[in-house]
Amino acid sequence: MVYQLKITLKEIEPPIWRRVLVPEDITFYKLHKILQAAFGWQDYHLFNFHFGDVVVDIPDPDYAPGEIYGGLKELNAKRVKIADLFVNRKQCVYTYDFGDNWEHDMVLEEIVSPEEGRHYPLCIGGERSRPPEDVGGVSGYEDFLLSIGNPEDPEYNENLEWAEKDTGGRKFDPEYFYVNEVNRALKKIR
Repeated sequence: MVYQLKITLKEIEPPIWRRVLVPEDITFYKLHKILQAAFGWQDYHLFNFHFGDVVVDIPDPDYAPGEIYGGLKELNAKRVKIADLFVNRKQCVYTYDFGDNWEHDMVLEEIVSPEEGRHYPLCIGGERSRPPEDVGGVSGYEDFLLSIGNPEDPEYNENLEWAEKDTGGRKFDPEYFYVNEVNRALKKIR
């Protein structure tokens, strides 16, 4: 079966979101890789999936299981399949970059049969570009948007140039989203 997930970056308006189709038998680590590609994150920060009473992450060998999360059950993202948790839970919070703390609401919208000849994972919708890496969380992103929205701002050119590290040289546009570009990135995930 295939899971249709809607993932929305929290605390940002208008919303930044993606809708993806993923095989039910993948690990949470692979789902993390899919989310990185779907949003265009650069995957150089830690992450976890929080289901209320369970946290899925890459365990830190310096801590006992659950110690970091106040005794919550901690599962290894490289071993646990998404179906193991989504079978009873329909949503979670995916957090990427514990410094900027990008929280994404993730909802299992439906479970569908795979279509013959269709490659999964697949992005079937979305809106807006994600914030630049290391911009400083939601408040830093709001400040960044104010700056690049005002050519008179003393940091206007510097901020646009800095954001090019995330856009591959294209001028940062908060409204940019191109589903075919996302799907090309998703096809590279193994």
